[in-house]
Amino acid sequence: MKQRLLILGLIATLVSTGCVNRDAQKQALKTQEIVSDPTTLVEVKPAVSLTLTESLPITGEVTTSDDVVIGAKIPGRIISMNVTDGDDVSAGQVIAMLDSTNQMIQIRQASAQVSAAQSQLNQAIANARIAPTRSAAAVAQAEALVRSARAQLQKVLNGAREEERKQADAAVAAAKSNMDTAKKERDRQAALYREGASSQQRFDQAENAFQSAFSQYEQAIQQQAMTRNWSRPEDVAAAREGVKQAEEAVKTAKANKSLDILLTDQVVAARANLEGAQSGLSLARQSLEDLKIRAPLSGRIQGKPAQVGTVLGAGNPVARIIGAGGIYFEGEFPAKVMAQIKVGNAVSIKIDGLDNQSFIGTVMSISPSASTIGRLFKARVRIPGSNLVKPGMYARGDVTLKTITNATVVPSGSIVRRGEKDYVFVAEKDNAKMVQVQTGITSNGVTQVTGISPGDRVVVRGQNDLDEGSAIKVESGA
Repeated sequence: MKQRLLILGLIATLVSTGCVNRDAQKQALKTQEIVSDPTTLVEVKPAVSLTLTESLPITGEVTTSDDVVIGAKIPGRIISMNVTDGDDVSAGQVIAMLDSTNQMIQIRQASAQVSAAQSQLNQAIANARIAPTRSAAAVAQAEALVRSARAQLQKVLNGAREEERKQADAAVAAAKSNMDTAKKERDRQAALYREGASSQQRFDQAENAFQSAFSQYEQAIQQQAMTRNWSRPEDVAAAREGVKQAEEAVKTAKANKSLDILLTDQVVAARANLEGAQSGLSLARQSLEDLKIRAPLSGRIQGKPAQVGTVLGAGNPVARIIGAGGIYFEGEFPAKVMAQIKVGNAVSIKIDGLDNQSFIGTVMSISPSASTIGRLFKARVRIPGSNLVKPGMYARGDVTLKTITNATVVPSGSIVRRGEKDYVFVAEKDNAKMVQVQTGITSNGVTQVTGISPGDRVVVRGQNDLDEGSAIKVESGA
């Protein structure tokens, strides 16, 4: 429309100036023909079907959850430091060592206690195994003594047997006969000696034989008396006392046997004592192991570690490790889009310093509260493992909010706003058709629309000069 007004103005100027240039007049006539032609020259492009993604930009820096300061577990003096600032370390690597003098002494003491406790246990087990047999034998022996004492008492109560009495009487008779014979021989030898018919020696022999026979006769008499008076009161009392003593011995033996169960308790106590000593040894060994300060994860030493000779208390820092894993991007976004970002959304990330190399991450969590400055929330986005990405790098991300497949799209500039509605012009032969559309996602210069179909020829240049049914001429090649 503006082009037509400009041309008409040019013609009027030429006429009013009275120009007699024939070429100019011919050109003006041609221009008038063009101006009077109602056809509008346009460019068209077909609507296409694409997969569109709606995204939200966030910015922030790369950080890591594997950022630890290693401290000493127990007090001690550093005797070796195996790393310096910037060194790479692996999980479990010994980075420092503390003095072990006291721990070695504790281990020797604990080992001695274990040996002593083991000996006590062995002795208790041996007692528990042997003592029951020994106490059972003692009970059996005491019971046998009771039976013997009771038999002796019964023997005293019963007195001598008839056979024993007869044997005693026969012994008296024999002893008396021997004595009488010896007396007669002595008397005969005495008479002969007085007459000088025998010697003093023969007489002495006869006297000795008589005295011996007399003595045997008295013993036989006494044995006979004992046989006849066998059960004396004092013998009975002594025998009864022997029975009582034997019975008490049985009670004592059985009482000792009942204590055998305590031997099992002694084994249990000795075993518990051994376990306690072993635990003490394990603690001493663990204390020795704790002197080795190890890296809890793989990463890199940041900052200057503690120096050799430093005396540390429990928990004092030794070195700081920035982990190689657990890298994530923490992007900020305003509260107004809080409802749009969800855990699990994909994020396209570009890292400054890496030539805008792209990574695809995932929203792992969203901060529950906004920052004091700017009232911004943070989304923690996991970044796939890469040795190139380091904590502290600046990053930009596009959070994927929605993805639409088979969306009909047109160039965003082809959409004409008339009043409160959006339209596009579709070329149908030599005329333009005005079609109302509903717009959706806009991405990379195209906008999703509904109301037309893929393949429709949409006017992308000259559309602002068109109305419903306007005559159009499509530029060649469009």
